[in-house]
Amino acid sequence: MLSSEVVAMDADRAASTVHSIDVRTPQGYRTLRARDVVVCLGSYSAPFLRPYGVSLAIYPAKGYSVTIPTEGSNNAPVTSLTDDEYKLVYSNLGGRLRVAGTAELSGYSRQLNYRRCHAILSNARSLFPRAGNFAKATFWTGLRPTTPSNIPYVGRTKYRNLWLNTGHGTLGWTMGAGSGHRVMAMIAGGEGPIVAAA
Repeated sequence: MLSSEVVAMDADRAASTVHSIDVRTPQGYRTLRARDVVVCLGSYSAPFLRPYGVSLAIYPAKGYSVTIPTEGSNNAPVTSLTDDEYKLVYSNLGGRLRVAGTAELSGYSRQLNYRRCHAILSNARSLFPRAGNFAKATFWTGLRPTTPSNIPYVGRTKYRNLWLNTGHGTLGWTMGAGSGHRVMAMIAGGEGPIVAAA
């Protein structure tokens, strides 16, 4: 359901099961029932699950990206590159050069720090001065669900039908599909270790 938000669960601690979830949709509130529920809310997994006694060591690390239109330039990198010195990743998105990086610890705020944005833009311009139209660059920020060990939560919680696929840090797009497949296999097989303590 597009533009919907999960707002609560009916979780029975005594029976160690989740009966349903409550969802706010553009048309109003709905209650959904399912045999199994998978929480994959990124950085918001920890505060969502805390009231139900599921404790996750996830902290939101704010990452930034700058997107530069290449406007037909043949001078942008065509493969993904990592700048180890400045911890930036360059990706060609077909007509756009995306430069992403940094990790700002500022809670759940997604407010842009323009000094960081312009520092990333400046680094990109110095490495690839003819990569595109830097004057039309756009800025974005998002929260990476970071764990102390960089190991995500993938598996069952103390509730027998509540599963986790979260905490992938900077590797959400890289690991998300494989982790999702693993959770699906655990659910189908009725297996899986408990990965989150009360």
